[in-house]
Amino acid sequence: MKLKDNENIAVLGIFLGAVGLLSALVLALVSHVTASPIAAAQAAQQKKAMGMVLPAFDNDPSQLVYEAKTSSGWNVKFMGAKKSGKLVAVAAVASNPGGYGGKIEMLMGIAPDGKILASLITANNETPGLGANVCARVFNKTIFNITKPVPAGLAPNIYLDQFNGKAASKDAPWKVRKDGGSFDYRTGATITSAAITTLAYEIDLAYMENKKEILSRFGGEK
Repeated sequence: MKLKDNENIAVLGIFLGAVGLLSALVLALVSHVTASPIAAAQAAQQKKAMGMVLPAFDNDPSQLVYEAKTSSGWNVKFMGAKKSGKLVAVAAVASNPGGYGGKIEMLMGIAPDGKILASLITANNETPGLGANVCARVFNKTIFNITKPVPAGLAPNIYLDQFNGKAASKDAPWKVRKDGGSFDYRTGATITSAAITTLAYEIDLAYMENKKEILSRFGGEK
């Protein structure tokens, strides 16, 4: 039986609606099935990264959390790392939207007294060969070490390592030398260099300003 044009349109509409519904159900099922593995992989990746910027710990820092804001209003997440029940360090995660390519995210290890232990850029969209190099931690191969295995731990980065051992003070914001400060920067990547310097300062300052509460929550000395 030949259908009329309006009947054909109705049948086609029902068919397309059914296909759309089936597609939505499949996508929802796939999302549900993959959510747990993705979350587990992200948690494992974060724990590995924290192992690079923190001293040895035996707890799950992500289960000991305090959230605050930097002076620029950026969210910062603090996580307590413990060894045999004692707070040994605090991991902090925050991002600066003012990188040359947009958001730069940093993971920082902080000693209970507020001094920076190490910093790791965990996400960025900076220019390859310029700003990206400011953010990267890579062991460089040379003719002298080409046959040697890649060392364990955190690769050096002169722009990130210059924050180590320092504690932020509200009276002295950190700036790169080009802007009148004392921190080194990479020529051709001044914006990126300034962004990570500001981010490191803001994270540590947020810790210093909330130190008493953080140590109280994490069971550290006040």
